[in-house]
Amino acid sequence: MADFHTSTHRANWIFSPQELVEKYKAANQRAIQALEKYGTTQMEVDADGSLSYPEPIARDNADKHSRPKPLNIEEEQFMRVFYENKLREVCSAFYFPNKIQATALIYFKRFYLQWSVMEHHPKHIMLTCVYAACKIEENHVSAEELGKGISQDHQMILNYEMIVSQSLEFDLIVYAPYRSVEGFVNDMEVGLVTDYPFVLPSIVVKYIYK
Repeated sequence: MADFHTSTHRANWIFSPQELVEKYKAANQRAIQALEKYGTTQMEVDADGSLSYPEPIARDNADKHSRPKPLNIEEEQFMRVFYENKLREVCSAFYFPNKIQATALIYFKRFYLQWSVMEHHPKHIMLTCVYAACKIEENHVSAEELGKGISQDHQMILNYEMIVSQSLEFDLIVYAPYRSVEGFVNDMEVGLVTDYPFVLPSIVVKYIYK
């Protein structure tokens, strides 16, 4: 695996808090504009992975009172967090290793930097991210097995696979924090039970002795 410092993860997917807010705002605003134009925010995903909106509604027949109320930024955040927890539950139900759960969560978070939850239902994206993570982490589970295990249509997972990959810009190699934490803990254990000279990173020393 490539070094993190030369990776697409570091080059393309590290954002400041303000940059994240701007991305969420842009996706939310695009979904609201779609609601005004099409009467819905949900994009249709075809069997070949292509995207389309429904036909624009005629303004003469547009009934604003019958349209669903769009979510605001905070409500979208609640939705994302809810389905992030559901993603963890799915991974636990299948006894997937930590690396699959971590990779799927990163995929899920990246996807919704590009899209609003109003455009693509988080349930569909969550399952597709788990499926994609299984493939990239070489712990293959077929879409049929995944769908059957949680009583969902596996074809939906396959339909969304391409749009998820495109939204991730095909940057599928990720660096989850738990890998570094596990390595740090292992180094500490070695330093405690052997004569190996364990040196704490300066940032940890400052935290301990501040």
